[in-house]
Amino acid sequence: MRREHLAAVIVLLLGLPMVFGFGRAIVDGEKQRREAPLRAILGDETFEHLERGETTEQGYLGKTLTAPDFTLPDQNGKPWTLSKQRGKTVVLNFWSITCQPCVEEMPSLIELEELSRRRGGIEVVTISTDKSWKEVGALFPAHNNLKVLFDPDRKIVKDKFGTKLYPETWVIDPRGVIRMRVDGPRDWSAAIALDAIQASLL
Repeated sequence: MRREHLAAVIVLLLGLPMVFGFGRAIVDGEKQRREAPLRAILGDETFEHLERGETTEQGYLGKTLTAPDFTLPDQNGKPWTLSKQRGKTVVLNFWSITCQPCVEEMPSLIELEELSRRRGGIEVVTISTDKSWKEVGALFPAHNNLKVLFDPDRKIVKDKFGTKLYPETWVIDPRGVIRMRVDGPRDWSAAIALDAIQASLL
């Protein structure tokens, strides 16, 4: 009987490291799965800085910083107010028709808007520093639902958000807190972009 107990204890002792190793691998795999979308959008270096709590150019991830409220006219002349979007995640993209990377990025934002509308809970909005819809309208397909706001004096884009270079994209959570800022163009039509937006809210 003692030999059987001893054998069981030996098996248990030999098996425990394997069990712990397997459990750790599962936890590490889940962590990497959750991080992957943010790493893809932000880049590994920026993500590592943010994870260590260091300040970066995109240093708004996870901080309780309320986005400045504003009202701007959309392409139909109707006012759009940020604070009235509470309860939804807002993706704000700052751009100009004179910015070639912005123009190249726009089709993917149009697609992101369509994907977000189907998923629900996310509002995709662009803010142009151009004067009016006449200047930018040719860039958009006839039947598109992307909200385009206008800030020709840059009172919102530059004075309130501090943006100088375009394109720049911000993710604002349902409480109005800035969760992420992405500098430069991205492919927002990729499924991983939606995953990154959701991951930034965790």
